[in-house]
Amino acid sequence: MERKHILMVDDVTANLRCASEILKNIYRLSSAKSGKQALEIMEKDCPDLILLDIHMPEMNGYEIIRYIKAHPGYREIPVIFLTAEYGRESESEGFRLGAADYIKKPASPEDMLSRIEKILRMVEYGKKIKACNT
Repeated sequence: MERKHILMVDDVTANLRCASEILKNIYRLSSAKSGKQALEIMEKDCPDLILLDIHMPEMNGYEIIRYIKAHPGYREIPVIFLTAEYGRESESEGFRLGAADYIKKPASPEDMLSRIEKILRMVEYGKKIKACNT
């Protein structure tokens, strides 16, 4: 079975490296250090899930998720905010914009893996339900 593709978007190399260490043996990974780079990757290799930081230069995570959720080809991709941004307002804004989950850095490997797996399972169940109803 083909491994699910996760796109990690964070402007801090150390954060990308840390997430990659946790995920590399289970998922196929791509990484982007900016929103523009993430969108370029998505055009070539659409991910099954996106891990997205909030605070980045040029285009922040909120702007990126707005674009993703407005784009017909990308709107169904689940987005999980993986961020050091602490605060109920930030979390609420992420969910309001369509995030599937919100993980605060530093995240434990177990927590990150279980949340990602839960979201991917929900997407698969959704696809099965749609197939049954057509």
